[in-house]
Amino acid sequence: MGQNKNAMTLRQTAKDCIKDGRQTEAFLHLSHALKLDEDNVEILSERSKCCSENFQYHFALEDAKKILELAPESWLGHVRLAEIYLATHNYTEALGCYQTGFQCMDGDKVHCKTQMDRVKREMALDSRTDMQLPWVGSALGIIVSSMFLVLDYLSHGGESYLAHPLLKVAVCGAAATAGFWSARLYRTYTLRLRRQMLEPPLDLLADFSLLEKPHKD
Repeated sequence: MGQNKNAMTLRQTAKDCIKDGRQTEAFLHLSHALKLDEDNVEILSERSKCCSENFQYHFALEDAKKILELAPESWLGHVRLAEIYLATHNYTEALGCYQTGFQCMDGDKVHCKTQMDRVKREMALDSRTDMQLPWVGSALGIIVSSMFLVLDYLSHGGESYLAHPLLKVAVCGAAATAGFWSARLYRTYTLRLRRQMLEPPLDLLADFSLLEKPHKD
């Protein structure tokens, strides 16, 4: 009973820290509270949200999954997962979690429906960006190459190596192709980065421990 009371005190202290913008301090208080009351899903939820707001998405994800293990029928874990996926722009996973939370008996239907509509809008914008970005890169390539050809003509006139019309067309075409594929590669990198935001950070302490191990002769 005393431990639960201490956990609630730490939880309230963490809330005060969050109000003041001291997310790291709030995380420490919530972690201490969880040591006293390990299976408290409300404290887990608050720590998950605290980690997410502090851009520690992997730890937020772990707490959300723990909530689902302790209370699989509750909407809380699903919504916490959805918030993390939405914050990292993993829209498909976010939509699925909000839909599951909506179906839970204790779910806040209005909140879930509002967030589902928001995720769908974000998905539509993201899909439009996916289609338009390569062509924007291609257009930029044409613009840059055209400026280069104009400057080349102003500098060298008819004596330029690129004076022939077919060479000018080839330069613009090559620049457009390079811009198109550069934009595609950038888009691929962006999508990969979204997944990497959920991965665990590097364990620097483990690296240090490896350095400290004595070498065998």
